[in-house]
Amino acid sequence: MALAASLAELRAEACCPVCHDFLQEPVTLECGHNCCGSCLQQRWEHLQDILPCPVCLHPCTDGHPQKNTQLGDLIDLVQQILCMRKKNSEKEENEEEVEEEEEGRGRCERHQQALSLFCEDDLELLCGQCAASPDHQAHDLTPIAEAAAHHRTNLKNCLWHLGERLEEAVRALERKDAEFTELKGQLKLQKQNVTQEGSHLMQYLRKQDRSIGKKLVHQKSGIYRHMLLTKQQLSRVACTWKELLTVLQKACLQADAHLLQDAAALQLAWRQRQRLGFPEVPSWKHKEESLSLPPNYIGLDNMRAKFQVHLILDPETAHPDLLISHQTTASYCQEGAQTSPGMRPRAFTSRVAVLGALGFRGGRHFWQVEIRGLGVWCLGVCTEAFSRDTRAAQTPRNGCWQVPVTVSLSLPRLPRGKAAVACFGVFLDYELGEISFYNMSKKTHLHTLTGTFTERLVPYFSHGHSQKNPQLIDLLQSLPSKRLKVAEKVEEEKE
Repeated sequence: MALAASLAELRAEACCPVCHDFLQEPVTLECGHNCCGSCLQQRWEHLQDILPCPVCLHPCTDGHPQKNTQLGDLIDLVQQILCMRKKNSEKEENEEEVEEEEEGRGRCERHQQALSLFCEDDLELLCGQCAASPDHQAHDLTPIAEAAAHHRTNLKNCLWHLGERLEEAVRALERKDAEFTELKGQLKLQKQNVTQEGSHLMQYLRKQDRSIGKKLVHQKSGIYRHMLLTKQQLSRVACTWKELLTVLQKACLQADAHLLQDAAALQLAWRQRQRLGFPEVPSWKHKEESLSLPPNYIGLDNMRAKFQVHLILDPETAHPDLLISHQTTASYCQEGAQTSPGMRPRAFTSRVAVLGALGFRGGRHFWQVEIRGLGVWCLGVCTEAFSRDTRAAQTPRNGCWQVPVTVSLSLPRLPRGKAAVACFGVFLDYELGEISFYNMSKKTHLHTLTGTFTERLVPYFSHGHSQKNPQLIDLLQSLPSKRLKVAEKVEEEKE
Protein backbone atom coordinates (compact mmCIF):
# COMPACT_ATOMS: atom_id res chain seq x y z
CA MET A 1 0.00 0.00 0.00
CA ALA A 2 2.86 2.38 0.81
CA LEU A 3 4.39 1.75 -2.62
CA ALA A 4 1.08 2.37 -4.35
CA ALA A 5 0.60 5.64 -2.43
CA SER A 6 4.12 6.76 -3.33
CA LEU A 7 3.55 5.95 -6.99
CA ALA A 8 0.24 7.83 -6.96
CA GLU A 9 1.93 10.86 -5.42
CA LEU A 10 4.72 10.64 -7.97
CA ARG A 11 2.19 10.49 -10.80
CA ALA A 12 0.33 13.52 -9.42
CA GLU A 13 3.54 15.51 -9.33
CA ALA A 14 4.37 14.42 -12.88
CA CYS A 15 1.01 15.61 -14.27
CA CYS A 16 0.24 18.98 -15.82
CA PRO A 17 -2.16 21.08 -13.68
CA VAL A 18 -3.97 22.17 -16.85
CA CYS A 19 -4.61 19.00 -18.83
CA HIS A 20 -4.09 16.58 -15.88
CA ASP A 21 -1.90 14.43 -18.08
CA PHE A 22 1.85 13.76 -18.02
CA LEU A 23 3.91 16.84 -18.65
CA GLN A 24 4.87 17.22 -22.31
CA GLU A 25 7.85 19.50 -23.07
CA PRO A 26 7.48 20.98 -19.55
CA VAL A 27 8.28 24.65 -18.83
CA THR A 28 8.92 26.21 -15.43
CA LEU A 29 7.28 29.59 -14.65
CA GLU A 30 8.61 32.40 -12.46
CA CYS A 31 6.45 31.26 -9.54
CA GLY A 32 7.98 27.74 -9.65
CA HIS A 33 4.99 25.84 -11.12
CA ASN A 34 5.39 23.55 -14.12
CA CYS A 35 3.03 22.79 -17.00
CA CYS A 36 3.02 21.61 -20.60
CA GLY A 37 4.35 24.06 -23.13
CA SER A 38 1.29 23.54 -25.37
CA CYS A 39 -1.15 23.99 -22.46
CA LEU A 40 0.54 27.24 -21.43
CA GLN A 41 0.49 28.51 -24.99
CA GLN A 42 -3.25 27.75 -25.21
CA ARG A 43 -3.95 29.54 -21.92
CA TRP A 44 -1.91 32.62 -22.93
CA GLU A 45 -3.30 32.89 -26.45
CA HIS A 46 -4.69 36.39 -27.25
CA LEU A 47 -3.38 37.70 -23.93
CA GLN A 48 -0.99 40.66 -24.01
CA ASP A 49 -0.61 42.57 -20.76
CA ILE A 50 -1.45 39.99 -18.02
CA LEU A 51 0.09 36.46 -18.31
CA PRO A 52 -1.17 34.53 -15.24
CA CYS A 53 0.16 31.24 -13.94
CA PRO A 54 -2.51 28.50 -14.53
CA VAL A 55 -2.06 27.31 -10.95
CA CYS A 56 -1.62 30.36 -8.68
CA LEU A 57 -2.48 33.15 -11.20
CA HIS A 58 0.85 34.85 -10.48
CA PRO A 59 1.50 37.46 -13.25
CA CYS A 60 4.50 36.43 -15.34
CA THR A 61 6.63 39.00 -17.14
CA ASP A 62 8.35 36.58 -19.51
CA GLY A 63 5.98 35.47 -22.25
CA HIS A 64 8.39 32.76 -23.50
CA PRO A 65 9.60 30.67 -20.51
CA GLN A 66 12.47 28.21 -21.04
CA LYS A 67 11.86 24.46 -21.33
CA ASN A 68 12.82 22.32 -18.32
CA THR A 69 14.78 19.50 -20.02
CA GLN A 70 15.77 17.80 -16.76
CA LEU A 71 12.17 17.67 -15.61
CA GLY A 72 11.17 16.20 -18.96
CA ASP A 73 13.69 13.39 -18.49
CA LEU A 74 12.30 12.72 -15.00
CA ILE A 75 8.79 12.55 -16.43
CA ASP A 76 9.96 9.95 -18.94
CA LEU A 77 11.43 7.85 -16.10
CA VAL A 78 8.19 8.16 -14.12
CA GLN A 79 6.21 7.02 -17.15
CA GLN A 80 8.49 3.98 -17.55
CA ILE A 81 8.11 3.08 -13.85
CA LEU A 82 4.36 3.41 -14.02
CA CYS A 83 4.18 1.33 -17.19
CA MET A 84 6.13 -1.40 -15.46
CA ARG A 85 3.82 -1.13 -12.45
CA LYS A 86 0.84 -1.19 -14.82
CA LYS A 87 1.87 -4.52 -16.26
CA ASN A 88 1.97 -5.98 -12.74
CA SER A 89 -1.24 -4.43 -11.43
CA GLU A 90 -3.23 -2.79 -14.22
CA LYS A 91 -6.42 -2.86 -12.31
CA GLU A 92 -4.97 -1.13 -9.26
CA GLU A 93 -3.38 1.58 -11.33
CA ASN A 94 -6.61 2.22 -13.26
CA GLU A 95 -8.45 2.67 -10.01
CA GLU A 96 -5.85 5.12 -8.78
CA GLU A 97 -6.09 7.12 -12.03
CA VAL A 98 -9.86 7.24 -11.79
CA GLU A 99 -9.70 8.39 -8.18
CA GLU A 100 -7.07 11.01 -9.05
CA GLU A 101 -9.16 12.31 -11.95
CA GLU A 102 -12.23 12.44 -9.78
CA GLU A 103 -10.35 14.33 -7.12
CA GLY A 104 -9.14 16.85 -9.71
CA ARG A 105 -12.63 17.44 -11.08
CA GLY A 106 -14.48 17.30 -7.76
CA ARG A 107 -17.53 15.35 -6.67
CA CYS A 108 -21.22 15.96 -6.75
CA GLU A 109 -22.45 17.05 -3.33
CA ARG A 110 -25.77 15.28 -3.87
CA HIS A 111 -24.66 11.90 -5.29
CA GLN A 112 -20.96 11.89 -4.32
CA GLN A 113 -19.96 10.98 -7.89
CA ALA A 114 -17.26 12.53 -10.04
CA LEU A 115 -18.32 15.65 -11.98
CA SER A 116 -17.87 14.78 -15.65
CA LEU A 117 -20.41 16.88 -17.60
CA PHE A 118 -21.35 20.55 -17.94
CA CYS A 119 -24.89 21.83 -18.57
CA GLU A 120 -24.81 24.68 -21.10
CA ASP A 121 -28.39 25.68 -20.26
CA ASP A 122 -28.02 25.96 -16.46
CA LEU A 123 -24.24 26.62 -16.57
CA GLU A 124 -23.39 24.07 -13.85
CA LEU A 125 -21.23 20.94 -13.41
CA LEU A 126 -23.07 17.58 -13.30
CA CYS A 127 -22.29 13.99 -12.46
CA GLY A 128 -23.65 11.05 -14.48
CA GLN A 129 -26.65 10.58 -12.18
CA CYS A 130 -27.52 14.30 -12.30
CA ALA A 131 -27.35 14.24 -16.10
CA ALA A 132 -29.80 11.32 -16.21
CA SER A 133 -32.36 13.15 -14.07
CA PRO A 134 -35.48 14.64 -15.77
CA ASP A 135 -34.27 18.18 -14.97
CA HIS A 136 -31.43 17.94 -17.54
CA GLN A 137 -32.73 15.46 -20.12
CA ALA A 138 -33.54 18.18 -22.69
CA HIS A 139 -30.44 20.29 -21.91
CA ASP A 140 -27.20 20.57 -23.87
CA LEU A 141 -24.63 18.52 -21.93
CA THR A 142 -20.94 18.45 -22.91
CA PRO A 143 -17.79 16.93 -21.37
CA ILE A 144 -15.91 19.18 -18.99
CA ALA A 145 -12.79 19.53 -21.17
CA GLU A 146 -14.83 20.43 -24.27
CA ALA A 147 -17.02 22.85 -22.34
CA ALA A 148 -13.98 24.50 -20.72
CA ALA A 149 -12.29 24.94 -24.11
CA HIS A 150 -15.47 26.45 -25.57
CA HIS A 151 -15.97 28.88 -22.69
CA ARG A 152 -12.28 29.79 -22.65
CA THR A 153 -12.55 30.75 -26.32
CA ASN A 154 -15.65 32.84 -25.58
CA LEU A 155 -13.85 34.64 -22.75
CA LYS A 156 -10.91 35.41 -25.02
CA ASN A 157 -13.33 36.85 -27.59
CA CYS A 158 -14.88 39.00 -24.88
CA LEU A 159 -11.44 40.21 -23.89
CA TRP A 160 -10.69 41.15 -27.50
CA HIS A 161 -13.99 43.03 -27.87
CA LEU A 162 -13.46 44.76 -24.55
CA GLY A 163 -10.02 45.87 -25.73
CA GLU A 164 -11.55 47.34 -28.88
CA ARG A 165 -14.24 49.13 -26.86
CA LEU A 166 -11.57 50.51 -24.54
CA GLU A 167 -9.54 51.84 -27.48
CA GLU A 168 -12.70 53.37 -28.96
CA ALA A 169 -13.51 55.04 -25.62
CA VAL A 170 -9.96 56.42 -25.40
CA ARG A 171 -10.23 57.84 -28.93
CA ALA A 172 -13.61 59.39 -28.12
CA LEU A 173 -12.13 60.94 -24.98
CA GLU A 174 -9.26 62.39 -27.01
CA ARG A 175 -11.74 63.85 -29.52
CA LYS A 176 -13.77 65.42 -26.73
CA ASP A 177 -10.59 66.85 -25.20
CA ALA A 178 -9.70 68.36 -28.57
CA GLU A 179 -13.22 69.81 -28.93
CA PHE A 180 -13.02 71.20 -25.40
CA THR A 181 -9.64 72.79 -26.14
CA GLU A 182 -10.98 74.32 -29.35
CA LEU A 183 -14.05 75.62 -27.49
CA LYS A 184 -11.84 77.20 -24.83
CA GLY A 185 -9.82 78.86 -27.59
CA GLN A 186 -12.98 80.24 -29.20
CA LEU A 187 -14.23 81.58 -25.86
CA LYS A 188 -10.82 83.15 -25.18
CA LEU A 189 -10.82 84.82 -28.62
CA GLN A 190 -14.38 86.05 -28.08
CA LYS A 191 -13.39 87.49 -24.72
CA GLN A 192 -10.44 89.26 -26.32
CA ASN A 193 -12.72 90.69 -29.02
CA VAL A 194 -15.23 91.92 -26.44
CA THR A 195 -12.44 93.47 -24.36
CA GLN A 196 -10.99 95.17 -27.42
CA GLU A 197 -14.42 96.43 -28.47
CA GLY A 198 -15.06 97.72 -24.94
CA SER A 199 -11.69 99.50 -25.00
CA HIS A 200 -12.57 101.23 -28.29
CA LEU A 201 -15.97 102.23 -26.91
CA MET A 202 -14.47 103.60 -23.67
CA GLN A 203 -11.94 105.59 -25.68
CA TYR A 204 -14.75 107.03 -27.79
CA LEU A 205 -16.80 107.90 -24.69
CA ARG A 206 -13.77 109.57 -23.06
CA LYS A 207 -13.29 111.74 -26.13
CA GLN A 208 -16.99 112.61 -26.14
CA ASP A 209 -16.84 113.39 -22.42
CA ARG A 210 -13.95 115.82 -22.93
CA SER A 211 -15.75 117.48 -25.85
CA ILE A 212 -19.02 117.87 -23.93
CA GLY A 213 -17.11 119.18 -20.90
CA LYS A 214 -15.53 121.91 -23.01
CA LYS A 215 -18.94 122.85 -24.42
CA LEU A 216 -20.46 123.04 -20.93
CA VAL A 217 -17.58 125.25 -19.71
CA HIS A 218 -18.15 127.54 -22.70
CA GLN A 219 -21.89 127.68 -21.91
CA LYS A 220 -21.13 128.48 -18.28
CA SER A 221 -18.87 131.39 -19.27
CA GLY A 222 -21.57 132.72 -21.62
CA ILE A 223 -24.20 132.54 -18.88
CA TYR A 224 -21.95 134.47 -16.47
CA ARG A 225 -21.32 137.21 -19.08
CA HIS A 226 -25.02 137.44 -19.88
CA MET A 227 -26.00 137.69 -16.22
CA LEU A 228 -23.38 140.42 -15.57
CA LEU A 229 -24.55 142.52 -18.53
CA THR A 230 -28.20 142.15 -17.53
CA LYS A 231 -27.47 143.15 -13.95
CA GLN A 232 -25.57 146.23 -15.11
CA GLN A 233 -28.47 147.38 -17.34
CA LEU A 234 -31.07 146.78 -14.65
CA SER A 235 -28.88 148.52 -12.08
CA ARG A 236 -28.62 151.70 -14.22
CA VAL A 237 -32.38 151.77 -14.82
CA ALA A 238 -33.05 151.26 -11.11
CA CYS A 239 -30.70 154.13 -10.21
CA THR A 240 -32.44 156.48 -12.67
CA TRP A 241 -35.92 155.69 -11.32
CA LYS A 242 -34.66 155.92 -7.78
CA GLU A 243 -33.33 159.47 -8.41
CA LEU A 244 -36.66 160.57 -9.95
CA LEU A 245 -38.53 159.07 -7.02
CA THR A 246 -36.39 160.99 -4.56
CA VAL A 247 -36.97 164.28 -6.46
CA LEU A 248 -40.73 163.75 -6.55
CA GLN A 249 -40.84 162.90 -2.85
CA LYS A 250 -38.97 166.14 -1.97
CA ALA A 251 -41.26 168.20 -4.25
CA CYS A 252 -44.31 166.89 -2.45
CA LEU A 253 -42.93 168.24 0.84
CA GLN A 254 -42.32 171.79 -0.53
CA ALA A 255 -44.60 174.79 -0.04
CA ASP A 256 -47.30 175.46 -2.60
CA ALA A 257 -45.46 178.28 -4.30
CA HIS A 258 -42.20 176.39 -4.61
CA LEU A 259 -44.05 173.25 -5.80
CA LEU A 260 -45.76 175.17 -8.57
CA GLN A 261 -42.50 176.85 -9.58
CA ASP A 262 -40.87 173.41 -10.14
CA ALA A 263 -43.98 171.80 -11.68
CA ALA A 264 -42.84 172.34 -15.31
CA ALA A 265 -39.41 170.80 -14.70
CA LEU A 266 -40.93 167.86 -12.85
CA GLN A 267 -43.42 167.20 -15.65
CA LEU A 268 -40.60 167.28 -18.25
CA ALA A 269 -38.47 164.83 -16.25
CA TRP A 270 -41.38 162.45 -15.82
CA ARG A 271 -42.23 162.49 -19.55
CA GLN A 272 -38.58 161.81 -20.47
CA ARG A 273 -38.42 158.85 -18.13
CA GLN A 274 -41.67 157.45 -19.53
CA ARG A 275 -40.42 157.71 -23.12
CA LEU A 276 -37.33 155.68 -22.16
CA GLY A 277 -39.47 152.83 -20.87
CA PHE A 278 -38.15 149.64 -19.21
CA PRO A 279 -35.11 148.09 -20.97
CA GLU A 280 -35.70 144.77 -22.72
CA VAL A 281 -33.34 142.15 -21.32
CA PRO A 282 -32.53 139.25 -23.74
CA SER A 283 -33.16 135.74 -22.35
CA TRP A 284 -30.55 132.90 -22.32
CA LYS A 285 -31.43 129.45 -23.63
CA HIS A 286 -29.45 126.51 -22.24
CA LYS A 287 -28.37 123.82 -24.76
CA GLU A 288 -28.44 120.36 -23.23
CA GLU A 289 -25.50 118.02 -23.93
CA SER A 290 -25.51 114.21 -23.43
CA LEU A 291 -23.33 111.18 -24.19
CA SER A 292 -24.39 108.92 -27.05
CA LEU A 293 -23.07 105.75 -28.68
CA PRO A 294 -21.47 106.10 -32.12
CA PRO A 295 -23.97 105.34 -34.90
CA ASN A 296 -21.76 102.59 -36.37
CA TYR A 297 -22.08 100.48 -33.17
CA ILE A 298 -25.84 100.33 -33.52
CA GLY A 299 -25.89 100.25 -37.32
CA LEU A 300 -23.36 97.42 -37.73
CA ASP A 301 -25.02 95.21 -35.12
CA ASN A 302 -28.44 95.71 -36.69
CA MET A 303 -27.00 95.10 -40.16
CA ARG A 304 -25.31 91.88 -39.08
CA ALA A 305 -28.38 90.59 -37.23
CA LYS A 306 -30.78 91.39 -40.08
CA PHE A 307 -28.88 90.72 -43.30
CA GLN A 308 -26.06 88.24 -42.52
CA VAL A 309 -25.96 85.26 -44.91
CA HIS A 310 -24.20 81.88 -44.91
CA LEU A 311 -21.45 81.81 -47.54
CA ILE A 312 -19.37 78.91 -48.84
CA LEU A 313 -16.56 78.99 -51.37
CA ASP A 314 -16.77 77.43 -54.83
CA PRO A 315 -13.65 75.22 -55.21
CA GLU A 316 -14.24 74.91 -58.97
CA THR A 317 -13.31 78.60 -59.36
CA ALA A 318 -10.23 78.55 -57.08
CA HIS A 319 -6.77 79.32 -58.46
CA PRO A 320 -4.28 76.38 -58.16
CA ASP A 321 -2.35 78.29 -55.47
CA LEU A 322 -5.40 78.32 -53.18
CA LEU A 323 -6.21 75.34 -50.97
CA ILE A 324 -9.94 75.14 -50.16
CA SER A 325 -10.96 73.27 -47.00
CA HIS A 326 -14.31 72.85 -45.23
CA GLN A 327 -15.85 74.97 -48.05
CA THR A 328 -15.20 78.10 -45.95
CA THR A 329 -11.41 78.41 -45.80
CA ALA A 330 -8.92 79.38 -48.50
CA SER A 331 -5.19 79.06 -47.78
CA TYR A 332 -2.57 80.61 -50.04
CA CYS A 333 0.23 78.26 -51.08
CA GLN A 334 2.74 79.55 -53.63
CA GLU A 335 3.84 76.09 -54.80
CA GLY A 336 0.37 75.13 -55.96
CA ALA A 337 -2.15 73.34 -53.78
CA GLN A 338 -4.76 71.90 -56.12
CA THR A 339 -5.14 70.17 -59.45
CA SER A 340 -4.21 71.60 -62.80
CA PRO A 341 -6.48 74.46 -63.95
CA GLY A 342 -7.13 72.54 -67.16
CA MET A 343 -9.20 70.07 -65.15
CA ARG A 344 -11.33 72.92 -63.80
CA PRO A 345 -12.42 75.21 -66.68
CA ARG A 346 -14.12 77.70 -64.34
CA ALA A 347 -10.98 78.25 -62.21
CA PHE A 348 -9.02 81.53 -62.09
CA THR A 349 -5.66 81.42 -63.86
CA SER A 350 -4.76 85.10 -64.18
CA ARG A 351 -4.94 85.96 -60.47
CA VAL A 352 -5.01 84.08 -57.14
CA ALA A 353 -8.77 84.31 -56.54
CA VAL A 354 -11.87 82.31 -55.70
CA LEU A 355 -15.61 83.01 -55.86
CA GLY A 356 -18.43 82.28 -53.46
CA ALA A 357 -20.92 79.59 -54.36
CA LEU A 358 -23.91 81.84 -53.57
CA GLY A 359 -24.90 84.66 -55.94
CA PHE A 360 -27.31 87.59 -55.57
CA ARG A 361 -29.77 89.15 -58.01
CA GLY A 362 -31.30 91.57 -55.53
CA GLY A 363 -31.85 92.46 -51.88
CA ARG A 364 -29.40 93.37 -49.12
CA HIS A 365 -26.77 90.93 -47.86
CA PHE A 366 -23.98 91.05 -45.26
CA TRP A 367 -21.06 88.64 -44.74
CA GLN A 368 -17.89 88.60 -42.65
CA VAL A 369 -14.37 87.64 -43.70
CA GLU A 370 -11.56 86.69 -41.30
CA ILE A 371 -7.96 87.03 -42.48
CA ARG A 372 -5.12 85.24 -40.70
CA GLY A 373 -1.47 86.05 -41.32
CA LEU A 374 0.20 89.07 -42.87
CA GLY A 375 -0.74 90.00 -46.40
CA VAL A 376 -3.23 91.71 -48.70
CA TRP A 377 -6.60 90.33 -49.78
CA CYS A 378 -9.15 91.92 -52.10
CA LEU A 379 -12.78 91.59 -51.01
CA GLY A 380 -15.93 92.46 -52.92
CA VAL A 381 -18.26 91.15 -55.63
CA CYS A 382 -18.02 90.54 -59.34
CA THR A 383 -20.25 89.46 -62.18
CA GLU A 384 -20.20 85.89 -63.44
CA ALA A 385 -18.77 87.19 -66.75
CA PHE A 386 -15.70 88.72 -65.04
CA SER A 387 -12.54 87.47 -66.81
CA ARG A 388 -10.69 84.62 -65.10
CA ASP A 389 -7.92 83.90 -67.61
CA THR A 390 -6.73 87.41 -68.55
CA ARG A 391 -5.18 90.22 -66.53
CA ALA A 392 -8.25 92.47 -66.74
CA ALA A 393 -8.27 95.29 -64.20
CA GLN A 394 -10.40 94.70 -61.10
CA THR A 395 -12.65 97.70 -61.76
CA PRO A 396 -16.43 98.25 -61.97
CA ARG A 397 -16.03 98.81 -65.72
CA ASN A 398 -14.90 95.17 -66.03
CA GLY A 399 -17.57 93.91 -63.64
CA CYS A 400 -15.59 93.77 -60.38
CA TRP A 401 -16.23 95.90 -57.28
CA GLN A 402 -13.46 95.22 -54.75
CA VAL A 403 -11.36 96.90 -52.06
CA PRO A 404 -7.92 95.68 -50.88
CA VAL A 405 -7.61 95.07 -47.13
CA THR A 406 -4.24 94.62 -45.46
CA VAL A 407 -3.09 92.76 -42.35
CA SER A 408 0.31 94.33 -41.64
CA LEU A 409 3.02 94.53 -39.01
CA SER A 410 1.33 97.61 -37.58
CA LEU A 411 -1.03 95.33 -35.66
CA PRO A 412 -0.34 94.81 -31.92
CA ARG A 413 2.51 92.39 -31.21
CA LEU A 414 1.21 88.85 -30.86
CA PRO A 415 2.67 85.91 -28.90
CA ARG A 416 5.15 83.74 -30.75
CA GLY A 417 3.43 81.20 -32.98
CA LYS A 418 0.18 83.21 -33.16
CA ALA A 419 -0.83 84.62 -36.56
CA ALA A 420 -2.24 88.12 -36.99
CA VAL A 421 -6.03 88.10 -37.30
CA ALA A 422 -8.33 90.75 -38.75
CA CYS A 423 -12.08 90.64 -39.41
CA PHE A 424 -13.87 92.60 -42.14
CA GLY A 425 -17.53 92.96 -43.11
CA VAL A 426 -19.05 93.39 -46.58
CA PHE A 427 -22.57 94.80 -47.09
CA LEU A 428 -24.26 94.66 -50.51
CA ASP A 429 -27.35 96.75 -51.28
CA TYR A 430 -28.26 95.56 -54.78
CA GLU A 431 -31.17 97.94 -55.49
CA LEU A 432 -29.33 101.01 -54.10
CA GLY A 433 -26.22 100.06 -56.07
CA GLU A 434 -23.80 100.19 -53.13
CA ILE A 435 -21.27 97.80 -51.60
CA SER A 436 -19.72 98.92 -48.29
CA PHE A 437 -16.72 97.59 -46.37
CA TYR A 438 -16.22 97.67 -42.59
CA ASN A 439 -13.46 96.86 -40.11
CA MET A 440 -15.35 94.62 -37.69
CA SER A 441 -12.57 94.71 -35.07
CA LYS A 442 -12.72 98.51 -34.77
CA LYS A 443 -16.34 98.78 -36.02
CA THR A 444 -15.41 101.48 -38.48
CA HIS A 445 -16.47 102.17 -42.06
CA LEU A 446 -13.67 101.70 -44.61
CA HIS A 447 -15.08 102.46 -48.05
CA THR A 448 -18.24 102.38 -50.19
CA LEU A 449 -18.37 101.60 -53.91
CA THR A 450 -21.33 102.51 -56.08
CA GLY A 451 -22.58 101.20 -59.38
CA THR A 452 -25.59 100.06 -61.37
CA PHE A 453 -26.15 96.35 -60.77
CA THR A 454 -28.06 94.47 -63.47
CA GLU A 455 -26.40 91.03 -63.49
CA ARG A 456 -26.01 88.31 -60.89
CA LEU A 457 -23.25 89.26 -58.42
CA VAL A 458 -20.98 86.70 -56.74
CA PRO A 459 -18.76 87.26 -53.64
CA TYR A 460 -15.13 87.72 -54.76
CA PHE A 461 -11.93 86.98 -52.82
CA SER A 462 -8.46 87.56 -54.26
CA HIS A 463 -4.96 87.41 -52.79
CA GLY A 464 -2.97 90.52 -53.73
CA HIS A 465 0.79 91.00 -54.18
CA SER A 466 2.53 94.30 -53.43
CA GLN A 467 4.92 95.24 -56.25
CA LYS A 468 6.11 98.42 -54.47
CA ASN A 469 7.76 96.69 -51.54
CA PRO A 470 9.71 93.57 -52.57
CA GLN A 471 11.13 93.20 -49.04
CA LEU A 472 7.62 92.70 -47.74
CA ILE A 473 7.11 89.94 -50.30
CA ASP A 474 10.23 88.15 -49.14
CA LEU A 475 9.19 88.53 -45.51
CA LEU A 476 5.77 87.15 -46.22
CA GLN A 477 7.23 84.09 -47.92
CA SER A 478 8.89 83.08 -44.66
CA LEU A 479 5.77 83.60 -42.54
CA PRO A 480 2.87 81.14 -42.09
CA SER A 481 0.41 80.82 -44.96
CA LYS A 482 -2.19 83.54 -45.22
CA ARG A 483 -5.68 82.24 -44.46
CA LEU A 484 -9.00 83.74 -45.42
CA LYS A 485 -11.99 82.38 -43.54
CA VAL A 486 -15.60 83.24 -44.35
CA ALA A 487 -17.79 83.46 -41.22
CA GLU A 488 -20.29 80.61 -41.00
CA LYS A 489 -22.99 82.22 -38.88
CA VAL A 490 -26.37 81.75 -40.55
CA GLU A 491 -28.92 84.55 -40.49
CA GLU A 492 -31.96 84.67 -42.78
CA GLU A 493 -32.60 88.05 -44.41
CA LYS A 494 -35.44 89.92 -42.63
CA GLU A 495 -37.50 92.33 -44.70
